[in-house]
Amino acid sequence: MNENEKKNGWLSILGYVALIVVLFIGIKVVFAGLGRVIPKTEDIQPQFTALNNREGQQVSYSLRLLTDEEMQSEEVGHWLDRAREKAEPDTGAYWLVRLEEDDYLLCLPDQDRSLSPGSFTATEERDPDGMIALVLRVRTPETGESVEPGSQLFCLRTQSNQWKGVRLRVIVDGREQAVGKLAQQNGQLYSTEEVYVGRDQ
Repeated sequence: MNENEKKNGWLSILGYVALIVVLFIGIKVVFAGLGRVIPKTEDIQPQFTALNNREGQQVSYSLRLLTDEEMQSEEVGHWLDRAREKAEPDTGAYWLVRLEEDDYLLCLPDQDRSLSPGSFTATEERDPDGMIALVLRVRTPETGESVEPGSQLFCLRTQSNQWKGVRLRVIVDGREQAVGKLAQQNGQLYSTEEVYVGRDQ
């Protein structure tokens, strides 16, 4: 092999290497661009569903199911453990006021059929003393699938100017449930008598 052939051989090899490097850089640039366009899974926010009242009118309350990741979180596990400890024999609903997040978690520990936000209505009703109570009514779908009791947890948010965040009634299939209430602040759990849970307007 003469010098020219050797030189041409090395040039070919260097050309292939350069081509590979350029292709590699191009692929990196393309995927970096896709990363900016396509949101990461953890960046996708769970969607809330607006609730209706008993007359079918949309109200300023919305609800969503907790994700599996949220269900398995230490925060939720700690709340449910404390709620079970404090629950009376007739307690049919657990309620957590999350003060920093300005939302509420609901668990129906005896519910063994699947629910969706569409299974709920939200109504503001005035008590005899003039205070507004939020009344959540739940209707179990006849076609609802069987689930582990209490395995579905819900998160509620509101923009109501009437409900002060204090009074709550939960009615499941026509039966009012005793509600065990707790509040979370700075990562600690309290009874709703220990901390102020009202919504200041």
